[in-house]
Amino acid sequence: MRGLIHPYAVLSVMRGALPLSLLVCLASVWLLAVPAVAQGPRIEDIRWEGLRRIPRDTMNARIISKKGDPYNPNVLRRDFRAVWNTNFFETVRLEVDDGEDNSTDKILYFIVQERPLIRRIDYDGVKSLQQSDILEGFRLSRVGLSVEMQYDPTRVRRAEVVLTQMLAQRGRMFAKVAHVTRRVPPNAVVLIFVVEEGPKVKVGEISFEGNRRFSDRTLVRTMKNSRPMGIPPFLYFMSKTYNGNKVQEDLERLRELYQEQGYFRAVIHQPETRNRDTKPFLPLRMTMPFFFKPGKAVNLRIRIDEGTRYRMGKLEVRSSTGEEKDLFFTPEFLKNTFPLKQSDIFDVTLIRKALENYSKLYSEFGFINATVVPETDIDDQARVIDITLDFEPNKQFFVHRIEFLGNTKTRDKVIRRELLLDEGMMFNSRLWELSILRLNQLNFFERLDPENADVQQNAQNNTVDLALKVKEKGKNSIGFTGGSSGVLGSFLGLNYTTNNFLGLGETLSVDTQWGDRQRVFRIGFTEPYLFDKSIQSGFTVFLNRFKFDQAQQNAIITGSALNISDALQSRLVNYNQNSIGFTAFASYPLRKFRFARVGLTYSFSTSDITCISEGCTNLFEGLAFRQTLAGPNSLEGIQSSRITGTYFYNTVNHPIYPTGGTSFFISNTLEGGVLGGNQKTYRPTIEFKHFRPINRRRNTLAFRVIGAFVTGYGGQVPSPFSRFYVGGEDTIRGFNIRAVSPLALAPARSTIPIFFFDPTRLDANGNPTLQAGAVELLSQSISFPGGDTQVITNSEYRIPLAGPLTLSLFLDAGISTILRRGQLRLTDQRLAELKTLFPTADLSENLKLIPGTNGKVRVSTGVEIVINLPIVQAPFRLYWAYNLSRLNTTIVQPAGVIRSIEGFPLPPGVLEQQLLNQPQLLLLTSERRLFFNEPLKTFRFTISRTF
Repeated sequence: MRGLIHPYAVLSVMRGALPLSLLVCLASVWLLAVPAVAQGPRIEDIRWEGLRRIPRDTMNARIISKKGDPYNPNVLRRDFRAVWNTNFFETVRLEVDDGEDNSTDKILYFIVQERPLIRRIDYDGVKSLQQSDILEGFRLSRVGLSVEMQYDPTRVRRAEVVLTQMLAQRGRMFAKVAHVTRRVPPNAVVLIFVVEEGPKVKVGEISFEGNRRFSDRTLVRTMKNSRPMGIPPFLYFMSKTYNGNKVQEDLERLRELYQEQGYFRAVIHQPETRNRDTKPFLPLRMTMPFFFKPGKAVNLRIRIDEGTRYRMGKLEVRSSTGEEKDLFFTPEFLKNTFPLKQSDIFDVTLIRKALENYSKLYSEFGFINATVVPETDIDDQARVIDITLDFEPNKQFFVHRIEFLGNTKTRDKVIRRELLLDEGMMFNSRLWELSILRLNQLNFFERLDPENADVQQNAQNNTVDLALKVKEKGKNSIGFTGGSSGVLGSFLGLNYTTNNFLGLGETLSVDTQWGDRQRVFRIGFTEPYLFDKSIQSGFTVFLNRFKFDQAQQNAIITGSALNISDALQSRLVNYNQNSIGFTAFASYPLRKFRFARVGLTYSFSTSDITCISEGCTNLFEGLAFRQTLAGPNSLEGIQSSRITGTYFYNTVNHPIYPTGGTSFFISNTLEGGVLGGNQKTYRPTIEFKHFRPINRRRNTLAFRVIGAFVTGYGGQVPSPFSRFYVGGEDTIRGFNIRAVSPLALAPARSTIPIFFFDPTRLDANGNPTLQAGAVELLSQSISFPGGDTQVITNSEYRIPLAGPLTLSLFLDAGISTILRRGQLRLTDQRLAELKTLFPTADLSENLKLIPGTNGKVRVSTGVEIVINLPIVQAPFRLYWAYNLSRLNTTIVQPAGVIRSIEGFPLPPGVLEQQLLNQPQLLLLTSERRLFFNEPLKTFRFTISRTF
């Protein structure tokens, strides 16, 4: 009968009852007490009881004893420990029974109770951490706790410690973490971490002791992670959260500050901390008692031993082998590149940077493993430090093979042609970094870094194999635009781009926009390597339709609809413009400047302008921009044939979301002349962009400047639609699109129906009869001629928030002005005709500019939220802008002049005595004042980038 053969035949362990060491000792005593038999019994069978999830074969594989083996107590002891050490069970018991039929053989019984499975893990009372943050912390700390694993008290206690540390990093230094379990039949538990976070501990007052070189204020400003916010102390809830790890980082910053100023042996001692209770300001507690609660703060007192200030002594350069030839560079060259000279203040930061530059310098010549070891010799009496640089270039490496991984769509040759390194060349780290930058500019892959390459060295052959790992982006990009703007009205847009067509690097794009005032269709194709040479070429075909309604434009600027008569409405500049054309271009890189290209572009377009108001006819047909053609059809068939030379330098590391680099663009356009067409203009343009990473490359400062000028030649002037209009999300965000322009007064002729009493025609009673007629009015109509010069500046501070979400603070400024007023003039024929018909009118050859509108600088500032839409791979923007400088003035519109016209003769005295006194004509022939007020604030959404 089992368990009755020997008084010590039962060995059991229950977790949480006796210490494991004591139980193992008891088992050892029992196993050693079993008498040895010369022809000992054998193991008849091994049986397991209590196994539910763990297979018996798995457990049999864990022990040494097998069925039929000799019965050995020493082996059983090891088996028992092996079963216990699996950590699969809460209790383990080993029983030995005689074999069946009362034989001398033994049957082993392992009686176990499996640990329960963790069905769910809950976190009760955790507010400062997300569950994803907790799981990530467990992973980094290798807690090894997850759902559907066996419950292990040791791991749970480890998880409590890690969770407490994570809460402390978020200022919850007094957090208490415990756990409870709830049984779930048949053998599972729900693990619940019960947390009392306690008050959030903030950084309190920071004081220093022993600092003579720097003031307390300077030292506090150096502590970027732990310094208070510089606000009244009673607003403790806005101070930074206390984190011991960040305090240690700030202590290292203090030490670097002293070492930068020559205090090489400065010692920053561990701070003395003192916890204190805090309470918010009394008025805040009274007004918002539930938000402002008592808290905790930690005061820091830091003792500093500055020591003495040291200066740079002698600099020696030597090779690790003792041979000067093994330096590769001359000692004089290496000394001259060292940033510190003798007697300079000893700056550890500059020395550390110099060592990095030496390593980069050697790596540019294939010495990948070059090392530079500084040795210092300190003379405390003279307060100088001599430095000896020990150079060990090691072997020079050459490129053996370059491979690419992850490019399932992009062909190898598309990647290889962007590389500045090739097989057989000496490895150059600088060229490799520039190669990665060129690949990032393609926008075919997720952001690449030099670290993405797996560099395998073959020291025997002095070669390296480069394996570049890439992750391709979606080739197709779909963008949507829409909204309502000043000139474009309500519109919807769709654009499709495939930036890696057929995996060969070509770009195919289709862009369409449909609105109540503008319709655009554009298709383009770009070949980056024509005939497998570094010649970028392509073409674009476009079709545009644009409707300009000056009444709506004026309503936007003034903030209300114009309350004017139909006759006055006809004097506004309203027109439709239809254009069709194409553009072909080619560019070639300059070998001396690896990121510079020169290019040539030719474009041809035909435009037709259909005036829908008399004001448009008077302005466009009257302006001298097409002297070769005259008459009513001069607004049709406007042909533009132009050629543009370009220079483009670009080191920007991403086309849409740049974080560093510079681009510089210059173009010069010649239109007409020997190129044909009926337009003759000259247009130089310059654009500069710069992106600078700051705050440890987390944030980005971005700048852009655009300048352009247009003028006519050969007796012609630019057409009205070729001039510059500023405003919108791509120029000055606080103003409507194309809404910023100088304002001018253009003479406009119109016919006005009238009614008068004809004294020459009497009725039966001898009274004058009522007659209908018409008169012609010459007025000065307000128009938007556009500028011949524009200058735009954009500045942004871009802060990544989370994932694809970015916050930007921006400041835009721009101007659209007219420098050459002679380019905005009436034709000689038009001027002579008007002077003949209206001899009393005040007319001049050039259009009169409204004072205060030419050269008015517009400034806009605001905040912008940008999120990258993952499906369409386009930036979705919401921005709010406040206009610091805008047009807010009263415009005086001169009085009009009336004359009688043929077909409607007026009797003598009717014009002066009757018509000029009528309210309708009195309004037109009197001086008027209009108040122009551009918007103060703007809120808009769009899908694009300003720059």
